[in-house]
Amino acid sequence: MPALDGSPRAIAWAERCRHQLVSDAYTALVTDGDLDDDAWEDIEDAARTVTRAGWWIDNRESDPGDLPELLAAATSSDRPNENPY
Repeated sequence: MPALDGSPRAIAWAERCRHQLVSDAYTALVTDGDLDDDAWEDIEDAARTVTRAGWWIDNRESDPGDLPELLAAATSSDRPNENPY
């Protein structure tokens, strides 16, 4: 997963939140659910685009099965701008 954007304290907390949410989502959607590994890769790719630490902190208590919808609802401010100029 890519580095997160935010203060050092927020980044440390968000990295734990992201790891827990993504791990729990994998269990809920793939291990215990009907999602295959190819579909999971799409979810992981979407998760990689959300680099704002605050987004992961804000969604830390979300239901893991909702991760695809949460990622789809993430705004452009939650994702890095490819062209910084």
